[in-house]
Amino acid sequence: MQAMASPKVSFLLLVYNEEGRIRAVLDQAATWADEVVVVDKSSTDGTKAICESYGARIKHVIVPFAPQGQDNLQTLVDATSCEWIYFSTASEMPTKRLVNSCRELLQERGQDLDLIFVPRKRYMYGVNTPYGKLADVTEYPFLVHRSRARVQDRIHANFSASDKSRVGRIEYADDCCVHHLSYPTVAGFIHSHGQYMLVEAQQTPEKELDFLIQRMFREGAELLEEVSVLQDAKPSVGEAWLGHYCTLMIQRFGLCLHFWEKRRSADVKKYYQELTAALLNNEWSSQPAVPLPQLKVSSHDNPTVTKRTTMNRFVRTVLPVKLRNTIRKRLQSLVTWFK
Repeated sequence: MQAMASPKVSFLLLVYNEEGRIRAVLDQAATWADEVVVVDKSSTDGTKAICESYGARIKHVIVPFAPQGQDNLQTLVDATSCEWIYFSTASEMPTKRLVNSCRELLQERGQDLDLIFVPRKRYMYGVNTPYGKLADVTEYPFLVHRSRARVQDRIHANFSASDKSRVGRIEYADDCCVHHLSYPTVAGFIHSHGQYMLVEAQQTPEKELDFLIQRMFREGAELLEEVSVLQDAKPSVGEAWLGHYCTLMIQRFGLCLHFWEKRRSADVKKYYQELTAALLNNEWSSQPAVPLPQLKVSSHDNPTVTKRTTMNRFVRTVLPVKLRNTIRKRLQSLVTWFK
């Protein structure tokens, strides 16, 4: 079958206050993309001036600010005009071979695809970790067809195809990937994922909460177990792994905390206001005393003995005695290591 002409591609960059990184990303995109569009979430730094310095080569669109994970993806799609859209951020740099591979796949099979998964090599705190659960080569649907791909505002599930047969993939190689230069600082991770975790919890249906709470605990336990093993291998893997594991555990248990808060369904702010008013009345006024209010929560917050037993059984399953003892010893050794 004769290959079709290569479809045109819009390079779409979503940014907020990226004056320090955006120029390098725009320089590479301008060499290959048919259209470069910057959707700017009302940056307050020099991002706008940098975009304007490129003139007609860059389309600069300003939208209202939205926290991480709360962007309207359809608005981003509407800002572009080409048949295919390559989504990027200011922390990502594709290799030339990756771009050429995407072009070749679009030319050969573009008419039969809804989206294409692209390999991404992630660096965190300056390190790419090639071992364990931190093996940081993943794939994401960065290249999507503007009308055939399904678009939804849900973290980790933003784009999907109408059928599995309509999904393309680019194979990873050291010179065929996106270098994702994420989180130069711990503070940056906590700020960013503090927003992501809240949004993900808000988007999660109630019926999935119990399952996901258990899953987050289980994955956190597995990370702790792997930490205990790698601690023994410290001379061979180096010190860098520790920060990555701590980061993933914060993410897993942070999500669990948000899921717990959502399932609890308690208006704690209102309760504090009512409790403050009652204490002010009872302790600091001459008015008759009133009963102190009680926090209203869902039934999950007041488990029966049976539910407690079930939870204890779950904890024992997730953290068997051997693993609990191992983790306790390894955490103690980590404390000793840092003294």
